Amino acid sequence: MASSTLAQVKSISPAEARTSEQEYTADQWVELARVVAERDAALATLLGRLAAAVRTDHREDVQGYAGAIEAHSLAELLVFSRAAIRGFIEVARNVLVFAPIAVTWYGLSTATDAYAKLISQRPDLVTRPFLLLWQEGFESAAGVMRFSTLAIVDAGLIGLLIVLSLLIHFRIDVRDVALRTRVLLKESEIRGLLAHTLSLSSDDADLPASTVLIDQMVAEERRIYERAMEREQRLYDLEATAKELRAAAADLARAAESLREGRVERR
Repeated sequence: MASSTLAQVKSISPAEARTSEQEYTADQWVELARVVAERDAALATLLGRLAAAVRTDHREDVQGYAGAIEAHSLAELLVFSRAAIRGFIEVARNVLVFAPIAVTWYGLSTATDAYAKLISQRPDLVTRPFLLLWQEGFESAAGVMRFSTLAIVDAGLIGLLIVLSLLIHFRIDVRDVALRTRVLLKESEIRGLLAHTLSLSSDDADLPASTVLIDQMVAEERRIYERAMEREQRLYDLEATAKELRAAAADLARAAESLREGRVERR
């Protein structure tokens, strides 16, 4: 049985092995095109044409299509899922930045008009503070937002801005850090696939083109490793800082306890 298996392996010619490898590589590009099609139809078409060129061994087309693929952009497209809710939150935050100012100036505008009308009708109220009259609604003037109501609305808008900003920064500073690492890993995979694709569709004279891509892939792997080590160092520094803060808090607690005991003894 072993001899028959060895005979089958020997019976596979280099051309057949190369064709099989081209089919496998083309299938990988087809799968990428299928995933990308949901987000970028034009890029999916490019990837599909590259897969077809790999199957048919059109070397010039393979090199042309492969050169048009930007590995980093493709990796970001595959990893990042730009949800509609995230875009809505960013737009809402950017628009609401001006909302407290607009509401405040609208309230001031209506308040000053109502104050002028009230003073013209009742000059005896000129000695009363403007803010007090405003809080009282200028004797129930129509269309006037009371001062306390305006303050609550402004505080609510500012609070909403804080919440939206925290959501956005949490996404960028916490979650997106892990996503960026995944982007780097996916970019490395794509560069490797591009290099392998070019090596399959190149003559010996064209090997430098794929060698350049392989060198880029190695450099990318090194960059990923360096960034991972840098993040590990940051985590270590944060843990050390947390320990120092806990120790300082313990010292403060002991100092407060000793002060409390000293006061009790004086009494």
